[in-house]
Amino acid sequence: MANKVMLVIMDGWGLTSSEEGNSPLLAKTPTVDYLYANYPKTSLTASGLEVGLSPGEPGNSEVGHMNLGSGRVAWENLPRIDLAIESGEFGKNEALLGAIENAKKNNSTLHLIGLVSDGGVHSHIRHLFAILEAAGKAKLSKVLVHFITDGRDTAPQVAKSFVDQLEQAFKKYGCGQIATMIGRYFAMDRDKNWDRQKRAFDLITKNVGDKYETAAAALDANYKKNLNDEIVEPAVIGTGGVVGENDSIILFNHRSDRTRQMLSLFSGEEGAQVPAGLTLVSMTQYQKDQKATPIFPPENLENTLAEILSGQELRQFHTAETEKYAHVTYFFKCGIEPALKNETDVVVPSKKSPTYDKIPEMSAPEVTEKLLGAINEGHDFIVVNYANGDMVGHTGVAESAIKACEAVDSCLAQVLPAASQQGYKVLVTADHGNCEMMIDPETKQPHKEHTTNPVPLMYLDFVKKPYSFVQTEFSKDDYFQFSSGTPIGVLADIAPSILANFGLEKGAEMDGMDLTVAMI
Repeated sequence: MANKVMLVIMDGWGLTSSEEGNSPLLAKTPTVDYLYANYPKTSLTASGLEVGLSPGEPGNSEVGHMNLGSGRVAWENLPRIDLAIESGEFGKNEALLGAIENAKKNNSTLHLIGLVSDGGVHSHIRHLFAILEAAGKAKLSKVLVHFITDGRDTAPQVAKSFVDQLEQAFKKYGCGQIATMIGRYFAMDRDKNWDRQKRAFDLITKNVGDKYETAAAALDANYKKNLNDEIVEPAVIGTGGVVGENDSIILFNHRSDRTRQMLSLFSGEEGAQVPAGLTLVSMTQYQKDQKATPIFPPENLENTLAEILSGQELRQFHTAETEKYAHVTYFFKCGIEPALKNETDVVVPSKKSPTYDKIPEMSAPEVTEKLLGAINEGHDFIVVNYANGDMVGHTGVAESAIKACEAVDSCLAQVLPAASQQGYKVLVTADHGNCEMMIDPETKQPHKEHTTNPVPLMYLDFVKKPYSFVQTEFSKDDYFQFSSGTPIGVLADIAPSILANFGLEKGAEMDGMDLTVAMI
């Protein structure tokens, strides 16, 4: 197995058929032009459902590298839950049904605790509706919602609209009522401000709070005190309701960091007194060894590209500057922190600057120096990230983004001849788009965010066709034709493609495919 493979990730380098603000197109990139004109190329989808995000959601570096390194779609919690609801699988979930059955068997109460919002960052109201639907189908009569108000991932005072939607759901599914209400400032602390957190806990377990006939009245009272949804004070709604013996609790936030403390208290930690016989369920896993059963446990992202190569005794080299070092190590290996057997990780310090538009070359030259050393040492697999397109793209300064692309191109001009001389096969791609849209097409203002655009993939088999640079024109029309083509793959196809070039079978858990066979 004499093959050697290198993966070059040009972070934030997407494709678009628009010229305005398109840094990769406007930059002078003779190396990339030569590659486009002389080697097989295609494009990959790097956003939305194809990488495990919500439909239409731009890609990001963390998700992108997990897809690249795992060879499968690495689902984020929000779309994973949404798809389960759409398919009907959510209503059959054992953890969910177990909580409902416990309440039914003991004639006890099902408590639903979470952020009632459509912000989508920590929770989504449609997930709460799905739980109510399941409880309604089970003819469960005692269902209480402990309503945490948002105001941070939503407008400041929109909780009334969620109250209206929730009350309609109660009628639709024949179960449920709001028992308490409190702002996320108290109920979703993550900095061990236990005095705040315990106000939420005491509200739910003892009904310690101001009394109101309706949720709307509670909100009105807070708004009159100039308190927005985020800091709504503890409120008992109507007849209220507390957690009692043999009750079931479902914490329905899908993001972990701001729900761990609530779970800790209901687990009897921090001196919290909890009723006996509670059945605890969480939407996702908030921490290891938690006392709640997750409806959606962590997905199995084992047997990644790096693990398979390590198991084959192949030498690996992972490098990037500080800004993206975690991405070519921790995220590329889907949560594995230490280096694997025969793996060398090298971080190049990112240069200090208030903003990277001042130094668009960043530490790319120094990364290249380390990379050239690894190539000459003959590592079997190399992965490198050039951060420029993304980090400079985030500044919104188009002129600097152009220089960032030119800096990466200049580095490739040094790296690729060396890789060719050492007999590497090289895949050049990106994790998501960014610098190809430096001007918002609608507002004409600077655009600083990630995009939903596809990313390029170039396959350079230097064994069959050695690198031999000649000045090559890749015209604007050629570029537009390429960038407007339909992507033939996704980021999850990269790992199986690399394994195929080593003559190795992809991992059983990988759902990506070898694209290089179609790019010859």
